[in-house]
Amino acid sequence: MSQAAANSVVILLLPGFSVASLGVMTERFTAISGGAPLICSFREEMVPAEHGVQIQARSLPQQAVPACRILVVCGGRQSLRLEPSQRVLLQRIGVRSGQLMGIGSGVIALAQAGLLASCRCSAPMELRAELQRQDPQLLLSPFAFTRDGRLWTCSDEDAVAVMLNALFSEPGEKDGADGARSRSEVEDRAILLEAQMLMRNNVTEPLTTAEIATYLGVTSKKLERIFRRLVGQLPARFYIDLRLSAARQMLHHSNFSIEEIGNRCGFSSASHFSRAFRNHFGRPPRVERQQFTAISEIASTSGATNMNLYAG
Repeated sequence: MSQAAANSVVILLLPGFSVASLGVMTERFTAISGGAPLICSFREEMVPAEHGVQIQARSLPQQAVPACRILVVCGGRQSLRLEPSQRVLLQRIGVRSGQLMGIGSGVIALAQAGLLASCRCSAPMELRAELQRQDPQLLLSPFAFTRDGRLWTCSDEDAVAVMLNALFSEPGEKDGADGARSRSEVEDRAILLEAQMLMRNNVTEPLTTAEIATYLGVTSKKLERIFRRLVGQLPARFYIDLRLSAARQMLHHSNFSIEEIGNRCGFSSASHFSRAFRNHFGRPPRVERQQFTAISEIASTSGATNMNLYAG
């Protein structure tokens, strides 16, 4: 492993790691580098994931420490404490790696190995207090992922794909204007992701653009510029579309009344909801539900198994 690792990606799995994160990373790293990443653990064993799934992993070498191009420490939301020998080994590999990435409790592992060095980082909400106790000098970022030099940290499996997009768009370590633009792009994508997550978590009681911007520590104008450039919409328009899509799913798959669905998706009245829905989808909510029900009944009667017959 040590000879092949110099230009490789090594993913170190910790107990309770996210299967979704591992899947995204394996697919993206394989597509970009042309070879699958090395899946490792501190011992050669079946490593348990967050939902009981187990993955076979190779043991990290104890003697010939590899110099990885990218070292990813992939964990979950559970706290952990590395053994002294594991801390030493992770530190030895980390200092020889080009890029360091910590996901979930992997950020805790990097801190215990002394690899964060008072950096700015992201971490799961459940682990932030513990991380701060371990290193009071750490700057905990409010964003779902953060880059600080060669260190990339990610708090949520939903942010892994976006973080990898930012990593693969990196032109490398550059000085001057190119490097500044690269760092700005990473930060903007982190802000976008965090704003979208805030919106998804606040459908019933929508936040204003100003409230979202304040939470993220940016101005409303900057947030609007980021959305226009990366999404092609203003934040308010994106938010409404997201809530209308959630309402459409409820119309299809729940027994809630149309008025209640409107309330659950943050619309002030049934008429407001109906008007916004019709403007977006071209038909009122009642017709949407009737059409979906009719198509579903036809599919059920004919024995069809593909419920994607309803294309809207």
